[in-house]
Amino acid sequence: MHTFFTELSGNPGEAVALNPRERDHLFKTLRARPGDEVELFDGRGCRMTGIVREERCIELLETERCPEPEKKLHLFCAVPRKAKFDVLLKQAAELGVWSVRLIECARSVAKPEGSDRWQLLLQEGCKQSKNPFLPRIVPPVPLAAALEEVRRGGVSAFFGAVRSAERAVAADGDFAWFVGPEGGFTEEEESAMREAGVRGLNLGPYVLRLETAAVCGLAVLRQWMR
Repeated sequence: MHTFFTELSGNPGEAVALNPRERDHLFKTLRARPGDEVELFDGRGCRMTGIVREERCIELLETERCPEPEKKLHLFCAVPRKAKFDVLLKQAAELGVWSVRLIECARSVAKPEGSDRWQLLLQEGCKQSKNPFLPRIVPPVPLAAALEEVRRGGVSAFFGAVRSAERAVAADGDFAWFVGPEGGFTEEEESAMREAGVRGLNLGPYVLRLETAAVCGLAVLRQWMR
C-alpha cells in the first residue's frame, strides 16, 4: 500500500485532501482508481488509512494517533554539500530523527541552501520507513551555541572520536549526535565538546565521510535508546 503525506488529518468517514504534488503522484503516476486503499500521515503523529472514492476523493477508514517518543534523537550536523545532504535527510527521517540542527564549525565549507526540497526529502524518508513524525530542520547556529543548547536541555550527546571506547549507556531524556564538516572538528572544538559533556564515540578505525558518520552514529544511538 502506497503512503502519502497530507498536512490535514481527520476522523473515519471524513474526506482528506492531498497537495497537488501528492495528488498527481497518486492519480496520474499510479493511476489510482475508486476502491484503491492508501496510507496517509500528517507528520505530527497521525497515521491514516483511506480509500479512493469517485471524483478523486479520499475517504478515511482508520485513524491512529501515535504518542510522541519519550526519548527523542537529534542530529547536530555541519552542512554537507548539496547532493550529500539530500541523501542524509532521507536517511535521518528513516532513522526517526526528531530534529536536524545545522551547526557552523571552523572547517565548514558548504553553506545551507534551505528550500522546499528539504521538506520533500524528509517526507520521502518518512514514507519509506513509516515514521509518523516529520523531522524539523532548525536554522544553523555556531557550535558553541549548539553545545549550550544541549547542556541546558540535559541531553546525552556524543560525537565521533578516534580515541574513545564509549559503551552503551542508559539515560533518561533525549540523545544527540554531533557530526563535523568534511575536514572534521578541530582539536579546540573537540575540547569544547568534551568540556560541555559531549562524549566521544568510536565508530571504527577508518575515516568516514560526513554522511556515513551521521547515519552510523544515529543508528548506534537509536539502538542505545531502546
